[in-house]
Amino acid sequence: MQQDGVLYLTERDVVSVLDMPAAINALADMLAAQGRQAVKNVPKALGTWGDGCSMHALGSVMTDGGQCGFKTWVHTPRGGGSMFSLFDADTGRLQALIEARALGMMRTAAISGVATRALAPRDTRIAALIGTGPQAVTQLAALAAVQELDEVRVYSPTAEKRAAFVAKLAPRYSFALRDCASLEEAMDGAGIVTSITRATDPFITPALMQSCQHINAVGAILPAKAELEQAVVQSADLIVVDDKDNALRGSRELRERLGTDAAGWNQVSSLSERLAQNLGRPENARLTLFKGMGMGLSDLAMATTVYQGALERGLGIALPAQTRQNLLLD
Repeated sequence: MQQDGVLYLTERDVVSVLDMPAAINALADMLAAQGRQAVKNVPKALGTWGDGCSMHALGSVMTDGGQCGFKTWVHTPRGGGSMFSLFDADTGRLQALIEARALGMMRTAAISGVATRALAPRDTRIAALIGTGPQAVTQLAALAAVQELDEVRVYSPTAEKRAAFVAKLAPRYSFALRDCASLEEAMDGAGIVTSITRATDPFITPALMQSCQHINAVGAILPAKAELEQAVVQSADLIVVDDKDNALRGSRELRERLGTDAAGWNQVSSLSERLAQNLGRPENARLTLFKGMGMGLSDLAMATTVYQGALERGLGIALPAQTRQNLLLD
């Protein structure tokens, strides 16, 4: 089905057509395509101002034909907004404008799901989830989609938020969701750890990592923030990122370990390279580390899946096709 005009898709449209297993599979396919040089990321643009305000842009394109687009968003202490603009990569036609908060939450969690499926030991049945904000909801869904679990231990500093998180989400899953009063309790015995916080200073120490075999460190995506102490990064047998350029510019944890010159990052693998080569967890690895920073193709994978689903279901608001005539010259 084709759409001649521009399709406007709301958050409700997005969540009605995109579930976590579909998001993970779509992203895995897109990453494998990137590993074959069929998808290209546009480097992230970031501007900051005032007290905690920032604006961002992420883009990507299917270089062998298909679609391309940009996700743009603004964050301030008083709120923010986000939008994905989807284009036909062959004709340049604007196809859709997609409200992108749910889209972003799904892709952030889906990349953790892809990384966990590729890197974590299959026999690990206890996980820890650090953070209970909105992003943690989808991170939990991603863990559940790729790993057979007996228990997920949940920790965040505010007891009331943590209890509410567990009470709301526990009925959705067959495994136990355990409210942990301390970080130590959450991570003791957990083989997989996902950290999705807004921490400004590292708080995950080697002492906490005795049981952990794979960690998704996906909360600190600005240069001033960090979740992992340097000793944790140094102990990883394999470091995998979603995008090397974005990590080189924005990951304090990896920049402090590897420097700011790309030449020093040879030991870091990209997830797309590993998927394209069908590489899983190294046989003798004790700890694998995935650092997710966000990249354009993750949003593009979500947006193209949502767009196609919306067309099939007749969802969205039809807007006129974008005007291409140069009216100023008429």
